[in-house]
Amino acid sequence: MKTHGLDQGVLLSQLKHLITDMFRLDIIEPDKIADHEPLVGGRLGLNRLDALELALCLEEGFGIRICSLEESHHAFASIASLAVFIHTHVKTNRTRSRRPPAVRISHPVPTSPSLAWDEVPAAVGP
Repeated sequence: MKTHGLDQGVLLSQLKHLITDMFRLDIIEPDKIADHEPLVGGRLGLNRLDALELALCLEEGFGIRICSLEESHHAFASIASLAVFIHTHVKTNRTRSRRPPAVRISHPVPTSPSLAWDEVPAAVGP
């Protein structure tokens, strides 16, 4: 799920299909869900646990994170507000400068068995 080049209408449709597929809302046709349909507690019947599951899916699919309770109330108010939240945060994440990946320092792994401490020969005196 990426928003590269997606307009708001396409994203709304994607979200509606995702929600009906995730929560098995077989009785509702995705394209007949109103954009301003409440996600939690409305006709869709989603609860807070469902919203958490959806948030995790969005984090994985879009690379966004809903960090606060206030953000979650705003983002999950409706499908339209969720689409706006995604567009805003994906755009913000793309424009932030990214640090180069950390260099992983690895120590060479010996290919021959090493000696145990008690097997190390004692130093020979001068």
